[in-house]
Amino acid sequence: MKLEGVKVLDLSLFLPGPMLTLMMADHGAEVIKIEPAGEGEPTRHVGYRKGGESVWFRNTHRGKRSIQLSLKDPADHAIFMALAAEADVVVESFRPGVALRLGVDYDAVRAVNPGVVYCAISAFGQDGLYRDRPAHDVAVQALAGVVSLNEGQDGLPAMPAMPVADALGSLTALSG
Repeated sequence: MKLEGVKVLDLSLFLPGPMLTLMMADHGAEVIKIEPAGEGEPTRHVGYRKGGESVWFRNTHRGKRSIQLSLKDPADHAIFMALAAEADVVVESFRPGVALRLGVDYDAVRAVNPGVVYCAISAFGQDGLYRDRPAHDVAVQALAGVVSLNEGQDGLPAMPAMPVADALGSLTALSG
């Protein structure tokens, strides 16, 4: 497999980051999902369930191992940093500034692992006018005018059937 021997830490949630790391796992990478302590990855609890498991979670997290950590807890933070010291890639999807506040930003990870590849995914990038705005797929599609192209039976804009902004974000990150 193309990515056999590559270790990835996945701090991301919902779709763009998990889809990216899913593709990496599908190509042989060892992916360790770092889930928030308590409830874990939010998609564990969203949508249709089959066999007691969320289909969304199952379809975006197959082939991964996971651990729940609270990055605000010093002991859990130390566990993350020990994992980061051995990782080849770290993926996060926090709003800009959150990784820094949690002490898991590129500079913090690079201090324990100078060769790490660090991928930060956010709705509007790491700088620029909208960088601090939180958003998911439908908000990005709406801002781009794509939602207005999807009309329901009543002629009003309807929820897009596909999360194309999140999927394209994943593919763009993978190409990097």
